[in-house]
Amino acid sequence: MSQLPRDSWREAWSTAAGLAVTALQSADPATRCAAAGARWRPETGTIELPLLGRDYRVSLPDYQVSLVGQEEPVPLPDCILVLHYLQLATGSPLEHRWISFSEVPGGELYLGKFRARSVDRLVRAFGGRESELASAAAPLGGRPGEWGDASVVVPALPRVPLALVLHAADEEFAADGGILFDASVTRYLPAEDMVVLAAMAVSRLGQPGGGTR
Repeated sequence: MSQLPRDSWREAWSTAAGLAVTALQSADPATRCAAAGARWRPETGTIELPLLGRDYRVSLPDYQVSLVGQEEPVPLPDCILVLHYLQLATGSPLEHRWISFSEVPGGELYLGKFRARSVDRLVRAFGGRESELASAAAPLGGRPGEWGDASVVVPALPRVPLALVLHAADEEFAADGGILFDASVTRYLPAEDMVVLAAMAVSRLGQPGGGTR
């Protein structure tokens, strides 16, 4: 899949976005927002959804995704992430049981991409300076975690937290890391969107207001 030309990727993304919009247009927006933890504003026909420190607006009936207070376009993969979350959210509570991406149904198909786009980048950015992870995650609402030599829990979406974990290098092993999900994530996002979400989280570490992707 990674060898597809850019135009083929854009066509696939456009198809995915169109299918999500069609599904959402046949659903009740108030119900979808309640399940997703989003805010429905019937007076303006818009949905507001926080995602990694930034507020997104979804305008009905076409379900166009934009950033609140900003004019920059939202990348198509990020739009798909927002739309899929609104479409698939079940409202299920957190399980408070953390799992790795390899434990997610279908995750094995994207495991290489997941590690390259998020875990490896996390380790490159903070290996040797693990103590800086907490301050870098603060703009995203991060709080200290309980894993490894340094970790933070980030409220990526209203019902989808992420745990970013670092293991410092020692005499025997190189620096390493991981990204964990609450086990309830499978009732909110498919595996491919989890790849996008984790990569976005690492990209935004240390950037005021969640920064840019």
